[in-house]
Amino acid sequence: MRSFLKIAVAAGAVVASSGHAFAVTANVPFAGVVTATCVLTVGTPGTLAANTSFDVLSSTAAGGLPGTIAALSTGTTFKVSAIAPTAFTLAPATGGDSVNFSTQYQASGATTRGATPGTTETTLNLGLTNLTINLAATKSVGNFAGGAYAAEVVVRCE
Repeated sequence: MRSFLKIAVAAGAVVASSGHAFAVTANVPFAGVVTATCVLTVGTPGTLAANTSFDVLSSTAAGGLPGTIAALSTGTTFKVSAIAPTAFTLAPATGGDSVNFSTQYQASGATTRGATPGTTETTLNLGLTNLTINLAATKSVGNFAGGAYAAEVVVRCE
């Protein structure tokens, strides 16, 4: 019994003398790189409507709607433009004859710009810029025939 008492006293002395444990810390480093990039995301497609003379199909005519694109820029050197098509991707047999195309865009958000001809480049600021794209197809001879028409505007960010 006496040896048990000695062991118990010794154990108690060890516990009493151990004091507080010291905290240990370590720093975990993190690093990353954001590549300068421009990301274009189509929001809504545009709608072409005819004017009262049926010689212009336009997204600004009554019943027409502009297309939208969100442009996210992580660099300060990117320029955006909206290139007009050279032909319809879908049209009745003679619907694409004698047609001239033009585009226009506006920018809001990180970059703000009023109505701008599509071929004019606009430098994007860092962040999200919303683009509103308009397309017009003008028939220089005659009128647009009845039928379905489709065209694509190329929005370029470079």
